[in-house]
Amino acid sequence: MTSLTNRRTFLLASAVAAPATNLGAVTEPVRTAMIGVGHRGTALTKQVLAQKDVRIVAICDIDAAARDAAQSLAKRDNPRSYDDYRKVLDLSDVDAVVVATPCDLHSEMTVAAMAAGKHIYCEKPIGVTPEQVAGALKAVRGAKTVFQIGQQLRYYPALRELMRQLHERKVVGRIFAIKAQRHSSFPKKPRKRPAWYLDVKRSGDLIVENAVHNIDVINWMVGDHPLSACGDGRTYLPRITPAGERMLDGYSVTYLHENGVHVDFSQFRFHPPGMKRPPNGQWYAVYGEKGGVEAGHSGGTFHDLYGAEGEIELVSPEVQKAKEDAMGKFYAAIRGGPKPLAGIEVAATAALTAIMGREAIYQKRVITWKELGVEV
Repeated sequence: MTSLTNRRTFLLASAVAAPATNLGAVTEPVRTAMIGVGHRGTALTKQVLAQKDVRIVAICDIDAAARDAAQSLAKRDNPRSYDDYRKVLDLSDVDAVVVATPCDLHSEMTVAAMAAGKHIYCEKPIGVTPEQVAGALKAVRGAKTVFQIGQQLRYYPALRELMRQLHERKVVGRIFAIKAQRHSSFPKKPRKRPAWYLDVKRSGDLIVENAVHNIDVINWMVGDHPLSACGDGRTYLPRITPAGERMLDGYSVTYLHENGVHVDFSQFRFHPPGMKRPPNGQWYAVYGEKGGVEAGHSGGTFHDLYGAEGEIELVSPEVQKAKEDAMGKFYAAIRGGPKPLAGIEVAATAALTAIMGREAIYQKRVITWKELGVEV
């Protein structure tokens, strides 16, 4: 096997010399380390194991039981076990890392991985503060390796086709406003969550840890980031608690974008399962000069402004059924394929938009993009 330096030089040369469709330039397995193998990290481990010509050589987590479970899952590759991610980044036989740790560690680990010359797939959000986002931006922009954020909705074929309809075909014409939600029902037996998730300073609160996916889709629909945000919310169950003390379970945020698009987004975790209007779940309504689109993550339906044409399905059934392949695209980029659809700019914009909404709720005032102090 070639040395790490020669191997990485070959990968980079392939990215420049090979056409975007030539993904077979590298035949050696991409040696990968999993950093963080809890609930989400386990799911990503399964995805990595399913990739062709990829080998998991290291498992890292501070939880010994989680490490043991992940090693058993990846027994095909016989990975080594570590409890310190810095030791993993020092390994000469690691080409790429997949990070699925608590949110407040994502930026730190991205910066360190870039400095170590590793490719990195990092779970969202890239940071829970503007400072963390800025640090990751600087590190990735100065690196020669691949960075991909876990905003995997960018890799849903149905959503990509929906965006083509909105931006290229302009099915609604100029977009005026978007209403969106991420509603769920209050469970009788709440899922057990780790301490970091419930700590809003570590997770970034519900809007940053969870709704950053939906917020990214909204930014994608609009085509830019918002200029300002205002909002309100709190923790309602099992007792009412002011925002910022415990993880929110109900809030709404209004964003105003530079191109004039007005966005209303809400997330309620106490939507009764039998309540049908409005429906439970995740959806988006896009309003424009020609009509509107009601959309989910599997496509959308167009309705003309006057109701004359009836509803028109914008995404074919075949595309609706197609699965996302974010992890496959990550390894394709390492082998010289197209750059990630969800790169550092997507990561930073989504995180900052969510942070702006959170701070508007916490501070009970309008928060502007400019005052975040990060240039994306």
